[in-house]
Amino acid sequence: MFRQLSLKELKPGMVLAQPLISRAGSLVVDAGTLLTEFVIEMLQDPVYMEEILPKGVGFNEMTLNVFVAEQHGALSVEDLSHVGTEPADDVRMPPDPAKESLLDPEYVALYDSVMEMLVKLLDPTNVNKGLDLDAIGQLIADRQLEQLCDGARAVAQIHNMNREGSYLLHHSLHVAILAGLMGRWLHWPREHRERLVLSGLLHDVGKLKIPEEILNKPGKLTPEEMEMVRHHSAYSAEILAKCGLSGEADIMAGVLQHHERGDGSGYPSGLQKELISPFGKILAILDIYDAMAANRSYAHKVSPFEIFDRLNSDMMDDKIDAEYGVLFVKKICHALTGSWLRLTNGEKAKIIYIDQSRTNSLPIVETTKGKFYDLAHDSRVKIAELMTVSEATT
Repeated sequence: MFRQLSLKELKPGMVLAQPLISRAGSLVVDAGTLLTEFVIEMLQDPVYMEEILPKGVGFNEMTLNVFVAEQHGALSVEDLSHVGTEPADDVRMPPDPAKESLLDPEYVALYDSVMEMLVKLLDPTNVNKGLDLDAIGQLIADRQLEQLCDGARAVAQIHNMNREGSYLLHHSLHVAILAGLMGRWLHWPREHRERLVLSGLLHDVGKLKIPEEILNKPGKLTPEEMEMVRHHSAYSAEILAKCGLSGEADIMAGVLQHHERGDGSGYPSGLQKELISPFGKILAILDIYDAMAANRSYAHKVSPFEIFDRLNSDMMDDKIDAEYGVLFVKKICHALTGSWLRLTNGEKAKIIYIDQSRTNSLPIVETTKGKFYDLAHDSRVKIAELMTVSEATT
């Protein structure tokens, strides 16, 4: 349950319910951090805490808001005394998105720089001539794309930024970034990661051969239009082959197979799972996640937790690979701590804890009014959407 404790009262297994910010404004320890003996030892060190203590608060007076766990890593949250209620006192201020640095200027600048190169690389007027392989190689060699694949920060940033301009370009870059993260989480060597990133970056290039009025059609597609859209992965493979990548089997397989499903229900070839390459299995997961997290002409974005439900269902039905899927969901869950949501009651709330022991966990959140909701057990509110920084601060 929720507790406000002195530093000396902290015990292993508790979970920090607030971020610790230095006087310089940087995040030191994030909300949702599990308190281990090592973390507690740091927090009980006066020298370490010197730059964290609020002005006018002495070391022995410092208190922290924590959730007390019944066992290591398992919160007893069903009877949270603060869930859905106003805070008992004004010792701590509730979170305020306007006072948080939700966007990293360096990351945004790097993202914009890569996007400028991508706009030129994927110019629809040049697609029939083939892609510029030298430009693609330079994009990888410059390491800018690799720098965008920066752990939890990358996930938070691509969710916080607005997708202005081409959906296709943003989606392609996001899938490439998520591919780089998956490569790191799988401990793949750099060269193998870069090939997965490249496959993710180019997986939808075939859509450049499809008229925009079909891609952006808000209503139901005709059978002929649907057949054209379903052919985009084959178009992508044709474009890559034309620019000299036909011999790169893993890259080509990822591009061609990202809509294949393990039960044979996918396209273009209806492959069973044993015939789908690792790149194809991974890109299938990343493509679903990022597409559902974005506003499209025919669908409104949904929260990551709805997407997790979809991915879990697809894993149960043997449509997507469970090994890759479970790893992806757990890592994304960890990265979403600190993100802002809009709840179905209209309130804005910050994710402060997600139980990562289960892939279908819902978070504990704190609203701007200081209310705590355990969304796994509180039926009064649900998640409406994950917000961008502009949505969270307006």
